[in-house]
Amino acid sequence: MQVYLVGGAVRDAVLGLPITDKDFMVVGATPQVLLDLGFIQVGVDFPVFLHPKTQAEYALARIERKSGVGHTAFQVHADPSVRLEEDLIRRDLTINALAIEVKGLFDETPMTGKVIDFYGGLTDIQNRTLRHVSPAFSEDPLRVLRVARFFARFAPLGFSIHDSTAKLMQDIAKSGEMSSLSRERLYSEFVKAMRQPQGDQFIACLHQLDILPFILPTLAQHFNTPQNRQRTFTRLALACTLNLPIFSYFAMLLSDLPKDDLSDCLNRLNAPKSIRQFIQTFNHFHDTFIALPNISGNALLELLERTQAHKDSTKLIQLYDACHAYQGSPLSYPKQWLFDAITCHQSISIADIDPTLTKKAIGDALSYLRCQALHKLLSNFQKNICLWTLTKKEKS
Repeated sequence: MQVYLVGGAVRDAVLGLPITDKDFMVVGATPQVLLDLGFIQVGVDFPVFLHPKTQAEYALARIERKSGVGHTAFQVHADPSVRLEEDLIRRDLTINALAIEVKGLFDETPMTGKVIDFYGGLTDIQNRTLRHVSPAFSEDPLRVLRVARFFARFAPLGFSIHDSTAKLMQDIAKSGEMSSLSRERLYSEFVKAMRQPQGDQFIACLHQLDILPFILPTLAQHFNTPQNRQRTFTRLALACTLNLPIFSYFAMLLSDLPKDDLSDCLNRLNAPKSIRQFIQTFNHFHDTFIALPNISGNALLELLERTQAHKDSTKLIQLYDACHAYQGSPLSYPKQWLFDAITCHQSISIADIDPTLTKKAIGDALSYLRCQALHKLLSNFQKNICLWTLTKKEKS
């Protein structure tokens, strides 16, 4: 029996990147051998086991054969006779088909530290190339999104997709197999990709290879106008730079779409309610954020109460940051002003109104007083902006 560290951990070690997850492959063993040693099998029909101490994944060497349509339609054959190179050839990219032999199931120490490379992964790392291992790449439509995601992840290192691999990705999309991917899987891949340091390159890759029409056709149609495409990519890139939350990325990607097209994209991705609500709120209040402080007390009151900022400022600040990415530059006022507005709102309580009021009249009275206080605060903000403008002119 031989045990190998495989895949991403080896790739990242070669690249000098931090290793976050370790996956191992076991050659020459049966499921019962691992079970007897306390390993826990992940799935009944899948030869992957969790280590009893580290919880790392240990997979038996296996061969997969296509048995239908989609990325789950495979027959898996795991047997002690399956060789290391037979398992690795089923991997998506050569840079992910690397291995290092370790001492055993309970000792991750490398035997020699030598990287085992049957398919040119080390050369592709050196050349900064994402290249498929074998023609079997075409059997799994999910690999189209995975390669685009790896492209986004490794874009800062100068990686590009090999022409032959790009052609296979396009062929898979044209075959119609992308439609076999579940909406949940699509959303998961989009989230993973857009969380990369250059997550915008995931969308750029799908657009440049003309794959986006097979995934989000209404967004692809929107991108047919160069100005729309450039604005979106610029906003996504800034959202990545600012390290904004994932729903801000989706707002940058989709908020300019007409209502029906936006709904179509969100449905195709099975986007959760939190994403939908954030985009809706962003679209509703974007102009308010940009115009502040030149807005009414009522408008600021609506913003605070719709975002429930008087209870938790998180959503309000996330919208402020999203507006920064959307317009491509910081807003004309400091974030502190929003906290000042929250404090102003909170300073008005039921103790400040007529104690004889009841029901709706109580809310109306509180809203009136808060609106007046916020109007006064906005006037102070406007004066501060005038002073800043005069100071800048004097300095120039």
